Amino acid sequence: MFHFNRAKKLHQQLLTTPATIFSNLIADIQHARESIDAEFYIVEPDRTGQLLCDILRRKARQGLSVRLLVDGFGSRGLPRTLREGMEGAGVDIRTTSIIGHSRNHRKMTIVDNRIAHIGGINIADRYAVGNHLGVWHDLQLRFSGEAVASLRALFDYDYLTAAGIRTVAPSPDSNISPSLHWSECDAGEAMQRLLHDTIERAQHSLTITTPYFFPPRTTLDLFASAVRRGVSVRVILPERCDIWAIDHLARHYLRQAASLGIELLVLRNAFVHAKLALVDDRIAILGSANLDARSLRINREIMASTTSCEVCRKASLFIKRLTARCSPPTEAELHSIIPSGVARLFEAVL
Repeated sequence: MFHFNRAKKLHQQLLTTPATIFSNLIADIQHARESIDAEFYIVEPDRTGQLLCDILRRKARQGLSVRLLVDGFGSRGLPRTLREGMEGAGVDIRTTSIIGHSRNHRKMTIVDNRIAHIGGINIADRYAVGNHLGVWHDLQLRFSGEAVASLRALFDYDYLTAAGIRTVAPSPDSNISPSLHWSECDAGEAMQRLLHDTIERAQHSLTITTPYFFPPRTTLDLFASAVRRGVSVRVILPERCDIWAIDHLARHYLRQAASLGIELLVLRNAFVHAKLALVDDRIAILGSANLDARSLRINREIMASTTSCEVCRKASLFIKRLTARCSPPTEAELHSIIPSGVARLFEAVL
């Protein structure tokens, strides 16, 4: 299914295809010597999920410290037998509570406290090989260096919280690269503040890829302000979402965005799941947060910001690859059968 070639060592490496994302992730886990800390919103009991679980079991039997954290809602389909088999092999697996409105939407893996992965992928076949929507386009940032310790502190916080232990969320170190941002910072406003700062920093161009488009009114206003000062603002979205209702609810926001001068591009016959913002081809921001109220205000998310020339170059190439398969939305794709008031009512639920 995957080719496990040992990836070239880089301080920051942007992985832009399912094959490179999964092969690097699996290769790093297989080469682990001391510890594996993995956190995902979704782990499915399909071929891809079984592969990861088998490797984690094997590494735990070899004496490594292996911790797996999954979201109680996103991974609700994970069978008890699979969990018990992992625990029997020595994997310390925990599940975040499904009680409450917030979900742990973060996706990250730390190997030997030395190499880290963050991005948008979950552990399921559709992320690796696609489904009825086509190939799923996503991104993963693989990195080493000082930022790994900061990420490990966040993982420890999440792990304690999943066990019901009250603790204070750590603060990321803003003086290292990549710069990490997570939801608990800035009084819970970190994701929205990061998005707004990103829009305001753009001088020439801003391209955003997101599977869901439910921006708050304040965000739309900032997009409009960027357009007025001459910034080329583009948003790349999938032709169809994985939930029918989201397609129709999002059309109200797309119509508003188009009226503000934002260029909308629809990816045809494929699904864009990547959460990316590229600013002036010199700043790349990516991670787990979608452009919707749930990710910006409610869920636990993580994003990375980098000025790495190589990462920005690969992000630009990724965008070019998508735009080659994009076209503007049709009039029908901007019309919804769901009233706009209903869209606003459900924007924080979906």
